[in-house]
Amino acid sequence: MLLYSIPSIKEILNYSKLKNIKNFEYLTGFDVFWLLITPLFLILIINLSWSNYPITAWFGGIIFFSFQSKIFYLILSFFFLILLVYVSSFYFSSKEVYDYSVVNFNFFFWTLFLFTSNTVFTVIFFIEIISTLIFLLVVTSTFSSTYFYNNLNLNTHSYFHQTTPFFFLQTLMYFFWISLLSSLNLFFFLILFYTKILTFDWFLFEFIFFYVVEVSQIKDVFFLSVIWFNLLFSIFLKCGLVPFYFWKPTFFKGLPLHTLFFYIIFFYFFILLFFLFFFLNYLNEIFYFFLNINVLLLIIGFVVLLFTLCEAYYIKSFLALSSILNTLFVFLTISSNNVYDFFFFL
Repeated sequence: MLLYSIPSIKEILNYSKLKNIKNFEYLTGFDVFWLLITPLFLILIINLSWSNYPITAWFGGIIFFSFQSKIFYLILSFFFLILLVYVSSFYFSSKEVYDYSVVNFNFFFWTLFLFTSNTVFTVIFFIEIISTLIFLLVVTSTFSSTYFYNNLNLNTHSYFHQTTPFFFLQTLMYFFWISLLSSLNLFFFLILFYTKILTFDWFLFEFIFFYVVEVSQIKDVFFLSVIWFNLLFSIFLKCGLVPFYFWKPTFFKGLPLHTLFFYIIFFYFFILLFFLFFFLNYLNEIFYFFLNINVLLLIIGFVVLLFTLCEAYYIKSFLALSSILNTLFVFLTISSNNVYDFFFFL
């Protein structure tokens, strides 16, 4: 509500200054900087007032412990730096820029919620919301005054790097169909997952999995493994993580530079950090149970990436492939037989 009130506040401040309809007043980013960070300070106060007692909500689907309290400061620091970069380059003279800013703030909240998830259902729920926010991020950053109006007019100032309509439509179509197909596959195998495991709780999943491995037949173990890898395939495909990243170079071509900056620095970093925490904390035993298959998939992704990297002549596609390459090295590191090698690598 506070963010959406910014255009009205701007009109009230400029009302007494306008002599006629031809005059125009615009605000720089630093004019609204303190108003933008007010919600962040309010949430910071709430986090500081936490009394170290575990908090659970949504029937145990959301938890808040000391880890969530610490990760909050990391997310807040990154978002504050990104907001500082944005307000130093933005002129808040169109509602499209406000819409883009509101989408960025939604990323902050839902990324924080993602680290509080305690069940399979809540993880998928938050990932679906974040995936929708990516679509809104692309639309609000490109459907602005960047190339649809005259950039010489202060009312239609150029905020984002110009991109051709072809790459923009290609980006939207790729992401829409990838997100749709992965969501359908995700929820289908989520139903199969519940019929086999009968719970969405991560803390019970490992015990049930090893019970099935010990007492069930090979076909039951194979069926459970197929369900598990299809869930990972759908989530990794939707998030663009290795080794299912084939759509990201085309997706990056249509992104404006500010959107690309936010996607890599904030979204991709924290989604990768979440899955590292996810595998090493909740599903450590299962992750190393399928170690050979994991390494095989990573090697295939690494070989495909080398051939793709040699044909990357576009700077945005190169940025996508370089981030994927770094992610491959991280996953190869945690796929070692000793998990302590990963912490030594950090």
